[in-house]
Amino acid sequence: MNQFGFNFKISIAEIVFHVFSQKAIELEEGYVPFLADVEANTDIQVECFHQLPETDLAKLNLLFEAKNEEQRFYSIYENADGYCFVIYNQQQKDEIQQIAFLNSSFNYWKIYSRTALALKYPMGPILMHYLTLYTDAVLMHASCAFDGKKGRMFSGFSGVGKSTMSMIWAKSGSQIINDDRLVIRKLNGQFFVYNTPMYYVDISKKAPLNAIYLICHYPENKANKVSGAIAVSKVMAFCIQNNFDKSFINKRLDFFSELCAITPVYELGFVPDSSVVTYITENEKQG
Repeated sequence: MNQFGFNFKISIAEIVFHVFSQKAIELEEGYVPFLADVEANTDIQVECFHQLPETDLAKLNLLFEAKNEEQRFYSIYENADGYCFVIYNQQQKDEIQQIAFLNSSFNYWKIYSRTALALKYPMGPILMHYLTLYTDAVLMHASCAFDGKKGRMFSGFSGVGKSTMSMIWAKSGSQIINDDRLVIRKLNGQFFVYNTPMYYVDISKKAPLNAIYLICHYPENKANKVSGAIAVSKVMAFCIQNNFDKSFINKRLDFFSELCAITPVYELGFVPDSSVVTYITENEKQG
């Protein structure tokens, strides 16, 4: 862990949030490369407190709950001016780890924690998801390789080969933006892919998004181009999101409709070796 002062900024996908507190804040090491200049313009403010507030959750409207048969991960409530997030300790059943409040404009957080780790998992990824609602962006479960000219995103369910594909492209000389969690953001009419802070250290990266591949292992390399509503629904399936609000869904639909109209989308069965790199580049040349 790295201990920081009471006032610092982090930039994810060129969205800057200002973190401040009355006590020193600790960050997991994966956030360190994303620290921004303190003079950078702030998009989102995050105020941190080292104690849990007195909150009567029974008086709030429960909107969403992430849980399995054994335990709850986090709950989202509606309050007077936005949302209340209750994060549970995964080592102690039903013990509250954090309570956070987000205003309806998605630009001001108050995070109350038992410890100095304000962005402790899963609070960090939750914050990243809602910063995409603040701007024209989405958070994806996907990997991306950039060969210096084109950025290609590979997505699919767990186990389909995203990390394998990243390894293959890395061996071919491409830069891997990330192999698990990405932000796609629209800037000046173009779509870009960014990595996010992980549990390990990696520098902040950015690449243009030129093609999307929905992948699976297959006896041969074979691509099928998809478009329209089919492409939108298939790509949107791997967006990290909470769909308790109709406006969130509509915003995502608009984003993916435009993304898939501009960016080619392929279903790709692939052989897990270097032949897929040659296949993809030649297939793209053929249109």
